[in-house]
Amino acid sequence: MSQSPVVIVTGGGLGIGAAIVNKLLEQNARVVLVDINEEPLKKFQSQQGVDRVQYVVGDVSQHEVNCKAVDVAVSTWGRLDAVALNAGIMAPVKRIAEVNPADWTKIFNINVVAHVSMLKASIPHLRKTNGRVIVTSSDAGEKPSFPAWGAYGATKAAVNYVIKALTLEEPEITAVGLYPGVVNTPMVQAILKGEYNNGMSQEELQRYIENITPRLVEAHQPGSVIANLALKAGPALKGAIHFWDDKEFADYQ
Repeated sequence: MSQSPVVIVTGGGLGIGAAIVNKLLEQNARVVLVDINEEPLKKFQSQQGVDRVQYVVGDVSQHEVNCKAVDVAVSTWGRLDAVALNAGIMAPVKRIAEVNPADWTKIFNINVVAHVSMLKASIPHLRKTNGRVIVTSSDAGEKPSFPAWGAYGATKAAVNYVIKALTLEEPEITAVGLYPGVVNTPMVQAILKGEYNNGMSQEELQRYIENITPRLVEAHQPGSVIANLALKAGPALKGAIHFWDDKEFADYQ
């Protein structure tokens, strides 16, 4: 690109989101961060300056928050080149028979509907730049492996379908999904500490912890790949969904 690309990152304050932002800034991108917590966003801006970082504080499940992020990008820098849809939650971690249906509504609003909201706001601008949409998904959406994770897995299955639908509907845009694996983030640390054990027996929780602990990766590993995809993903990857370290993403690792 002849000028620094402009990228929106949702959930950009902590964990994978912060890692995405750090890598984007290393590569001279200009970034709009969206997160419900302002403090880490202010820190990014104070370190990098308003010419590199803008931010919007708010709940991504509210359409006006996503519209504001797009407006900030376009009004500040005149373009939008990519969106990294990274915001998400894990709860409720409860069995279907025990869950409050309202909690399923909440997780779908944040993990799925918020993505659709940001896409609706950003697509007109991404069409102009042959832009990219990179989605942080999960292999939890492929099949249930542990009880009580039905809500989270269902949202990721839906997100994967959104990626495919967007690819079919928007030929000018490259949409890609990435499975980050088990990342050492505050959410995963909460699992390891037993904060999500309401829906699993002690035996199931222990088996879950034993399964994920050896597979832990640091946020910068998938985060760097997401950032590189946001800046460089080629049309051959349209609709692709892979683990961050799969061979299909070798050029972006």
